Amino acid sequence: MPKIWSKWQASVLLVLLTQAARIPATSEALTRQSRTTPDYHNQGWSLPVHQHTPLTLGNQPRAVLTEGNTRALLQAEQQQQLDLQGSSAAYEDVDSNQIASEAGIIVGTALRTDAASLSQTKSEALLAQRHEPQAAVQEYQPSNAAVLDEPRLISAAASQASQSLADSIEETAEEDQFDAWPLVDPPFQHALHECYGSSKLHRVCKYYNLLLWNGTLYYPTTDLAVLETGPPRVPISWVSLSPFDKMEFGQDEWAEVVLPQDLPFKWDTTPKLSMKEALFWKLTFQDNYGHLLGEHGPIIHNLMCSYLNRCSYSEEDLKDFHILLGNVREEEISMMPAASQEMFNCFCKRALMLSNDIFFKDHVVVVGTLLAGIGPTCRGYPWCRPQFGRSPMVGNMVTTWQERMLDCTGLPKKVIAPADTINLVVIDRHYSAGRSFLNLPDVISHLQVKFPITLNISVDKLEGKSLQQQAALYYNASIVIQTHGAALGNVIFLPRGAVVIDIVPENNEDKSPWVVYMCADFKPLFISPITIPPQKTVLQMAKVRRTKEWAMLSPYWRQRILREGVCPEDEDVDWQMDTYAACNFQWFLKSGNLVLDYGQVGDAVETGIMHVRGVHERMIDYVHKSYEFDLTAAVV
Repeated sequence: MPKIWSKWQASVLLVLLTQAARIPATSEALTRQSRTTPDYHNQGWSLPVHQHTPLTLGNQPRAVLTEGNTRALLQAEQQQQLDLQGSSAAYEDVDSNQIASEAGIIVGTALRTDAASLSQTKSEALLAQRHEPQAAVQEYQPSNAAVLDEPRLISAAASQASQSLADSIEETAEEDQFDAWPLVDPPFQHALHECYGSSKLHRVCKYYNLLLWNGTLYYPTTDLAVLETGPPRVPISWVSLSPFDKMEFGQDEWAEVVLPQDLPFKWDTTPKLSMKEALFWKLTFQDNYGHLLGEHGPIIHNLMCSYLNRCSYSEEDLKDFHILLGNVREEEISMMPAASQEMFNCFCKRALMLSNDIFFKDHVVVVGTLLAGIGPTCRGYPWCRPQFGRSPMVGNMVTTWQERMLDCTGLPKKVIAPADTINLVVIDRHYSAGRSFLNLPDVISHLQVKFPITLNISVDKLEGKSLQQQAALYYNASIVIQTHGAALGNVIFLPRGAVVIDIVPENNEDKSPWVVYMCADFKPLFISPITIPPQKTVLQMAKVRRTKEWAMLSPYWRQRILREGVCPEDEDVDWQMDTYAACNFQWFLKSGNLVLDYGQVGDAVETGIMHVRGVHERMIDYVHKSYEFDLTAAVV
């Protein structure tokens, strides 16, 4: 027993001496890091991209490659053999570091703090630093820090502190907004409605004097016909696909017809708020900037302009308008990209309001006019087409939609794309996010050689940019090259006569029509799409291997996906839908990275230059003729 005890003592002493020896070196390293590490928080995620060799699909490219393209693949081919053998540990390490770095997290030495160092006083002081949370975190790090063996502990603490700060700021903003909303005391009025459109699909209704109480809109009336049948239902989604096509205003969870004496509150004693005009709206695709700016935005503008005569952006005018969302969860709003939330400020100055918002608890909201429906025209592919019962927006709605967004972002209207020197803007992405251009430096060099005087080339990324920053980037472009995705929403900011070259990965040929139909819908703006064949795609195998669909694949299909770039078809596997969708959409489209074909990109740019210059010559005295729909026949 004594012999064993002495060994234990020796082990403890050795650990203590080792930790003591590491403290000075760690402190010095931390001091050096604090002097040299840039402030990523204040630079909007403008982080350096790590250079590394990605894996490739194989040596059978589906797009025709020139000699210049192959250089981007030579080194990657060597890694492919390791990948086929399942040796991906090194790749996963690179990928995880890349993801963490691009999210604004500096991967490296973390600090160990004991319980005493995180005192209540310092925690309160940290939370008080609302505008500089990172500086506050650094200020209260203890000086006698040792190396932390479990970095997740300090990361979790920092994340919790940041979330507390964000929640505190958001609650304060909500309280200020509610306090600025004055109480009113209007006389009680019965609800009324009037509807436009002969069919239910095209129906748009105005509801007057509705009462919002604890998440439900009440239609108080003594009209026996309305009490029996309820208010007219109107579709509030343009997507002809379940469950979206079943979204209707007038459903029991959103609106209820009652006799005035049956209201669940006392009119005389309940505090009241007022909405002069509001649009009842239901979010779809709320996590996608492209759908929100490319579909939600123009449809909302179309409704506001056609039925409420709100066709332009005016800060003073927008104070009296609200967008009232159906009973969606708060998380659905928070899923929206920041730039998308900024878009809604171009319609109303107050934040998006939930019908069951905590602001309204124990208050009656008197809604003077509530607009609901989609109407006969809308903007969205493929649903806003005659085969689905609707048509694209008419010309003047497109031009006023662009003018609204340009006014909202502070940009001049009716600008023609530069034609003397062509401004070519390439929208790239971070490698870990997917859809980046792996051989972009070589492509740019090729274009500079082919067009030495014509082109002014710039490369940028959209991650972390505000709506105004993205708008300015597109506004100054003659030609934009981008991968297919959410960036399509920014087409509305392009000057007239501009060109967008939309590039799709392998297995995604069906995505090209999206840009074609969007530019067709925006025909009055003379923005032209150019598509090229799907480009060779490199999968991020560290992500692919973690999916359940990959685990279900046979070795045969794994080899085919890696070597030939094809996804399983329905006759080949029983669970085709899940696996094909994952392979096509998740692996190739969303997380795959592209190797561009020099020749195809060069030909597309050359075509774009000819278009920009041709349109520039024809647009000087051009006046677009638009055709109006008859929206005057109201049905009560």
